[in-house]
Amino acid sequence: MLGHPVPQTVAGAITRVRGATAPGPLARTLSWVVPTVVTGLVVWFRAAAAPPWRDEFASWDAAMRTAPQIVALGHTIDAVMLPYYLFLHVWVGWFGDSVTALRMPSMLAMTATAAATALLARRLYGNRAALLAGLLVATLPVVSRYGQEARGYALAALFATLATLALVAALARPRWWRWVAYAGCVLLLGWSHQVGLLLLAGHAVAVPVLTARGDPSGPRLGAAVAAARRTSVLWWAGAAAAGCAGVLPLALLGAPQRGSQLNWLSRATPDALAELPTTIFISSLVGGALCAIAVFALPRRGASAPADVWSRLLWLSVLLPYGLLFAADQLVAPMFVGRYLVFVVPLLCVLAGRALAGLRLHTALAVVLVLALVGLPAQNELRQRHSGLDYLAVADLLRNWSVPGDGVVYAPRQGWHFTDVAMRYYLHGAGPRDVLLQSDAVHNASLWPTECDDPAACLVGTPRVWVVSGDDLATGRRAGTTDQLSESVRDALRARYRQAERWRFDGFTVALFLARR
Repeated sequence: MLGHPVPQTVAGAITRVRGATAPGPLARTLSWVVPTVVTGLVVWFRAAAAPPWRDEFASWDAAMRTAPQIVALGHTIDAVMLPYYLFLHVWVGWFGDSVTALRMPSMLAMTATAAATALLARRLYGNRAALLAGLLVATLPVVSRYGQEARGYALAALFATLATLALVAALARPRWWRWVAYAGCVLLLGWSHQVGLLLLAGHAVAVPVLTARGDPSGPRLGAAVAAARRTSVLWWAGAAAAGCAGVLPLALLGAPQRGSQLNWLSRATPDALAELPTTIFISSLVGGALCAIAVFALPRRGASAPADVWSRLLWLSVLLPYGLLFAADQLVAPMFVGRYLVFVVPLLCVLAGRALAGLRLHTALAVVLVLALVGLPAQNELRQRHSGLDYLAVADLLRNWSVPGDGVVYAPRQGWHFTDVAMRYYLHGAGPRDVLLQSDAVHNASLWPTECDDPAACLVGTPRVWVVSGDDLATGRRAGTTDQLSESVRDALRARYRQAERWRFDGFTVALFLARR
């Protein structure tokens, strides 16, 4: 029978935790609906106010290709993003490519994450913890930041929370379809962001601990219950393996791309291990406060109540991915990036919700409100800009001051600025011609185009040339007028053109060159 007996320790643990509050149906519903609505209002507020940044332009560029072209791109670069790009391709086909439309999947995902967080907290700790955990999600600047970005981090946060919720449900009432749901969440988590699969390290500890844990209030466990425990472990292993199997082809495809994909990173220092709030959260003050509150969810040594066991295991599900990503950064390739760990934030909110649930409700809500007020400056700032590169100002300049026949040169062309992509997004094919373009990124099945081998010949017949140079992303050093150009392009400009004007914007230096007479 696929619906095997429920291990007494797991089912009893969750039943006693949930029964502690014995809520009515209205309270149970409001405990997750209220946080969902509040988070939705926060995440959707001025969601398109901050202009897209370079990663979002890469998402747009990929999504605007055909499905076969996106698959071809994945064989060259960004294989880990292939499912997201294909999804976004379908999405923009339905809803367009405005900033709001591009970010809407992430906005919806973060709103749903608040609901999933509250439901997880309700299942483990009761109604009050659910309400507080969900409201904490709404207060965090990091939730708004990645809920307003056209990348897969918000989806990873959603599926990580759903996977944990599905695990709790499957352990409480094991049925084959619950494990299938868990496997589906694991698959979607890996498709959203492969680093999110580090969550399974915490689950791998939780399952045997929960299924092997004795229940001191119950009778001696019989052979049937012991067999059910082993069956739960096997079901979890099979479901996790099935979910990971769907991600494995992408992981194998992306492994050789790791060097070019992460060449902008350097290895993290050991100090990063002690900087959890700074690493993950947009506001270190808010992140530090949340982590400090979550610490109070940890029980006293020796405490063995079901809620206490879950608190320890959830903390492990936060810390193990953090430590494993740092280890991979040190041993495999640099990859320790705070936004890669956004998927653990909802689990911290669950823990903090449990800690606050021990206070009077009005006191706990006051703490949540104070945390929201502390995060307001960060909330305001992230709705103004997502990076220090002002693509929109450069696009406005080219739109208003270029004339027919003008050419434009981008530098550096093979870096991570994606300035040419941003200009295509804003100018919609208008503006100066990309005068050095030989083969575009779509033809190359890449994120980058190829420039002509003979710049002097390509510049012939172009009376005015705009040079858009991006600052050094690693050092922040300001770009000069031509220092980011290759030597051959620089020589061709000097030989035939003179600099007429120069503009400085955040992240860019723009110059206009006129042909010599």
